[in-house]
Amino acid sequence: MNYFIRYLQLLAPFDRETAEVINRIVAVNRLNKGHQLLKDGEVCRYCYLIEKGIARVYYLKDGREVTAWFSAENGMVSAIDSLFTGQPSQYNIEILEDATVWALQYDKLEPVFDHYPVTERLARLLVTQNYLLLDERMKLFAFCTAEERYGRLLEQMPDIFKRVNLGYIASYLGITQEHLSRIRGKK
Repeated sequence: MNYFIRYLQLLAPFDRETAEVINRIVAVNRLNKGHQLLKDGEVCRYCYLIEKGIARVYYLKDGREVTAWFSAENGMVSAIDSLFTGQPSQYNIEILEDATVWALQYDKLEPVFDHYPVTERLARLLVTQNYLLLDERMKLFAFCTAEERYGRLLEQMPDIFKRVNLGYIASYLGITQEHLSRIRGKK
């Protein structure tokens, strides 16, 4: 049983036949650091599960890159708005270290949903899980200080400073690199 199937089995158990069908619409990719899974202006057609490595989602604002999200092992990453609407994305998805990534082709899911109801449940659970992560991120900016956002990031990804450039982390936290250095100096 591959990594992707094991990951889904933890959410909702399913039979061997369903696993075989899912295997037909998913592919494993070994990607190098710097690989772009998605570029601004492209339509996102895949939902990715990271087995090994880390990715960041970012967008451009006033000519600057703004990091919106990090996803590492056992994390999903995609441009959900583009995936669901078929419209071009404003996001970029970049691999930050050599990675193993599973790609699920979204447009091949509908026939699977029709014949294998457990897959609809899996999709709902994945969307719910990711919506809750997004909600948590919005609350961090609405209700938390930069120091609290920093602390939460360390709880979620304790090794992030070994894996990700400080500029990307500062951008993700909504602060300057200097402010990030001051916060780190206090800890």
